[in-house]
Amino acid sequence: MNPLQRERWVNEVLREVMTALMHDEALRQALVFKGAWILNLHLGESRHSMDIDATAEPGWVREMGSLDKQEVFLREHLPRAVRRHFERQNPVRFTLTDAKFERNPASQHPRGWDMMRVKLVIRDHSLMNVRSLPPAELEVAAAESYGLDAVELRDFLGAPSRVYALHRIAGEKLRAYLTSLSEYREKMHGGTREFRVKDLHDLARIVRQRRLEDVVFWEKAMQEFRLACESRFVDCAGPETFKQDWAQARLRYEQDRHLAAIPWVEAEDALNQILANISAKAGFPWIFEVPAS
Repeated sequence: MNPLQRERWVNEVLREVMTALMHDEALRQALVFKGAWILNLHLGESRHSMDIDATAEPGWVREMGSLDKQEVFLREHLPRAVRRHFERQNPVRFTLTDAKFERNPASQHPRGWDMMRVKLVIRDHSLMNVRSLPPAELEVAAAESYGLDAVELRDFLGAPSRVYALHRIAGEKLRAYLTSLSEYREKMHGGTREFRVKDLHDLARIVRQRRLEDVVFWEKAMQEFRLACESRFVDCAGPETFKQDWAQARLRYEQDRHLAAIPWVEAEDALNQILANISAKAGFPWIFEVPAS
């Protein structure tokens, strides 16, 4: 199986896993789905994604209480939902052989920003001669604040599930790019991280469908950007904050074959347009002090 075939296989398996999770009532109450799968759903596209992203639903987190209880819940419900979905296939193609749960960080995060990473080991009965198939991965991020209409019900293969609204995704992608830059990494005493250039690519995809003339949409995106920054103490002085090590960001972008559908010049222009559009009402600079531990 070559790299492209592996990507296609992972994408196909993840589609089945997403369907399983979204058809499970308990998991629909626990998780809000986001990431590439949901962006594709909003944009009506079918680009490949190599994992599933979700965030813990705040009300569910309050109900569960401790992180240990959240993990016990996910360990019980998630593999069961996937197994049941696979067993309903006719003929049965996939079998879940193992589910590995990992906390990130391994010890509890000092600010409660704990992520759960799940690796699903799956056997494909149509590929019995292929060894070492990659796992299907799911990441569940810690709950955080968002606006009243940042989550909406969307149908995914017949299952109405809670997902991030497109304006929330746009705001979070602006925040996510800033978290990969040196200024934020130093503020939070974190290690270096690769530039999240895929977020610039995805913002350009959003701009293609939601032009900057859509004032209401981009005002909502700006509000979600601020909420997302505040929840993780991400400062933003304005457009200049995004331009840290900009030449290196361009290099990383142009080296990534997965981003070739949108050239760097378009991604850069889309970001500049977004920032110019929101700056007048954003009230930059945003400075969020980190509370003492």
